[in-house]
Amino acid sequence: MFRRGFLALALDAGVSRALARRPYGGVLRLELPLSFDGVDPHAVDDPCSALFSPLVADPLFALDASGRPYPALAAALPSKTPGGARVALRAGLVTARGQRLTARDVVTSLERARASGGRAALAPFGAFRAVPGESLSVDVEGAAPDSLATALSSATTAIVPRSFKPREPDGTGAFRAGPVGGSVTFERNDHAARGPSYLDRVEVRRAVDLAAALRAFEVGDADVGFLGAGLHRRRPLAVDFRTDAVGWVVLRTGSLAGAWGAPGVAARLVSGIDPSRFSHLGLAPRGGGAPAPWGGAPADLLVDAGAPYLVEIARVVCTVLSDKGHELRPAPLPEGELRARRDDGKFALAVDFVRRLGPGRDQGLLSLLAGADPKLADRPPRFASLDADTLARTLPLAVLGELAIAGARTPEFHGLEQWDLGAVYK
Repeated sequence: MFRRGFLALALDAGVSRALARRPYGGVLRLELPLSFDGVDPHAVDDPCSALFSPLVADPLFALDASGRPYPALAAALPSKTPGGARVALRAGLVTARGQRLTARDVVTSLERARASGGRAALAPFGAFRAVPGESLSVDVEGAAPDSLATALSSATTAIVPRSFKPREPDGTGAFRAGPVGGSVTFERNDHAARGPSYLDRVEVRRAVDLAAALRAFEVGDADVGFLGAGLHRRRPLAVDFRTDAVGWVVLRTGSLAGAWGAPGVAARLVSGIDPSRFSHLGLAPRGGGAPAPWGGAPADLLVDAGAPYLVEIARVVCTVLSDKGHELRPAPLPEGELRARRDDGKFALAVDFVRRLGPGRDQGLLSLLAGADPKLADRPPRFASLDADTLARTLPLAVLGELAIAGARTPEFHGLEQWDLGAVYK
């Protein structure tokens, strides 16, 4: 039931004897052109958190290969109560920094999640309440046990201690995170609820640009080459790989665009982009439509200044969509200022990130809906007759492409494709 414990036994018994490889130990070094200002499982707009929060924090439930929930931090599947459902935490859970978890932490975590990236998953349910006299049990008002277990299997509803801080993230995951500030180191968490990591450590540094990330891999300073196998030449023995996407890079329109900020405009702009213009960035906009350059007034295209990858995408967007008298200029801003401008709509265009909330088609559509406006996800439409392109024509955003870790890796690391770094071995 607990994935890493099972894999450890299987690998120790099989892989180690067969290949003389001990799947325990080693350091994975990553250099990525993304912003590293914090690691927050409940963040919905931060690529760093989408990639690395599962290393630190676990949800109450997880999904098996068939998409069925099973207990992770929970002691059992939810039980039905007269007013909804009850979930109980496993006894004795301790975070990597030594904080003991109780029902109060569960309630605080779920309320925190509902105010942020877990809003779409938790919208169908009422209040979360610790059960009087039971230190590990929480009642969820208006919840059916099955739907509650599925909602609480999302990484965006992970459980963290009440003292949680994104710059000093803490949880029950396979790794213990160090302070976050331009870089972050994850070390094996021997208190991990689902088993510690195979690796000793994962070291993540921010690359100043795409070239620096590729150069680091080429010269041996990193074990993964982001979007390639080297800057000037391919690193010997490099293995091409790609993880599943953790979300989407999107183009947003805002109120300062005037009529060009209306729902569907972003989709029309993206549909006119030749996909080859973004191929070196690992993106594949669904182009092929009639060219549709920007027709609004000259404007800034906002983007997170701390994420060189997104800044480069913004530069390409400006080049592709600008027209004479309708020029677009990349405008990198600090993450906090970008978020404030986006949330109040005071911008014309922005390149942004939307996190995938879960597997499957409907979860993908719900993610885009919540990314456009969290309130839209409170009462989502029926997705049976919708696809991403149709939905985008009703939203002030459109997908430029999926964000995944793609490029090349050194041959000695195994399991990176699944991006469960706790189960990666060397």
